[in-house]
Amino acid sequence: MSMEKILISDIKENQKIDTIFLVKGKSSATGKTGKPYIYLKLSDKTGEIKGYIWDNVEKYNGLFDVGDFIKIKSKSSIFQNELQLSVSELKKIDKTDIDENLLALFLKSTKYDVNIMFSELINILDETLTDEYIIMLTKKFLHDEDYVKKLKTMPAAKSIHHGYIGGLLEHTLSMVRIGVFISKHYEKYINKDILIASILLHDAGKTEELGNKNNNITEYSDEGKLLGHIVLGANIIDKKIGEIEGFPRNLRTLLLHSVISHHGELEFGSPKRPKTIEALLLHFIDNMDAKTNQFIETIETQVTPWGPYLKQLDRYLLNSKIFYSGRTDATPNLPIGTPIGTKNNPEDYSDGKETAVISIEGEGKRPDTDEDGKRAGYESNGNDKNGNGSKDAVSKEGFIGELF
Repeated sequence: MSMEKILISDIKENQKIDTIFLVKGKSSATGKTGKPYIYLKLSDKTGEIKGYIWDNVEKYNGLFDVGDFIKIKSKSSIFQNELQLSVSELKKIDKTDIDENLLALFLKSTKYDVNIMFSELINILDETLTDEYIIMLTKKFLHDEDYVKKLKTMPAAKSIHHGYIGGLLEHTLSMVRIGVFISKHYEKYINKDILIASILLHDAGKTEELGNKNNNITEYSDEGKLLGHIVLGANIIDKKIGEIEGFPRNLRTLLLHSVISHHGELEFGSPKRPKTIEALLLHFIDNMDAKTNQFIETIETQVTPWGPYLKQLDRYLLNSKIFYSGRTDATPNLPIGTPIGTKNNPEDYSDGKETAVISIEGEGKRPDTDEDGKRAGYESNGNDKNGNGSKDAVSKEGFIGELF
């Protein structure tokens, strides 16, 4: 059996595909005619692509699960501006047959060198921080080998933003850079050290919230599901503070307040709303960097001005560079007759055939909130990042992680 890999980024429309993918998501569903099918989220280091098994559903359904490698024969097509695969044959690949070089093709990572990023982070902190207690606290973290390993290798979130190996460090460094700029802009009104330190440590709880599954998929740990990264992070920081003799009580309170309020609003999962300027700026910097990353991850793979509907942001995204260059012929590809205001119900997008859409039904919540009431821009602590139940499908989804 050939193990040659065709990357998702190289797949074109109407192309016959015979290659290996990592299964990131799998759902059993029923089409409008009552015929069952399987929806797949297939991935490699270059991205994700949807796959559909229309025939032999019972035969293939029990052969594999999320986190497995499968070799498929399929044909690509475009639906609503997105490439998808119609799978005709499928075979599970034993993980022992995936050597190190081939495995690297399935693990999506930051585009940047993690050691260079980490060195830059250290240099910025050395040049910026002046408070002796904050310097001691940050060194408690950055001299902790286990913490640094996780910072360099873990995603910043399960899937919503910076969801790849090294994403947590990339997100943290990006925010620290922004924080340094903003601290100069508002230097008369803020405590620079508190802002930079709270940026550095705001997602410390992610190192315990997320855990590896099946050697390929990162899922929420039990502590992550039950406590969440905000509570976990506050506990980690408070423990390190307790190791520093004479650490000022007011400084401890201000740092912990920034961390526990960084999601901004109670409905977004924050135990408290920001009540200091440093906490407020942390919230906005975090939100800006996370959402900008979602835009970048989506538009950088677009070949037309308008991309597909992005559920996490509840909108279609426009690649302004392509649009400005003069390619204004493409608009969001909604089927003719789609009623306005029904974008949260994919059933209304039917084009009269079994389409690549799974029916979604909310569970008594706003369609853009998760199980804890947070808006979709933030990562849920539950199994479904958007907090929606599925009427026709039972989904399993994870994130490609590093082998620990």
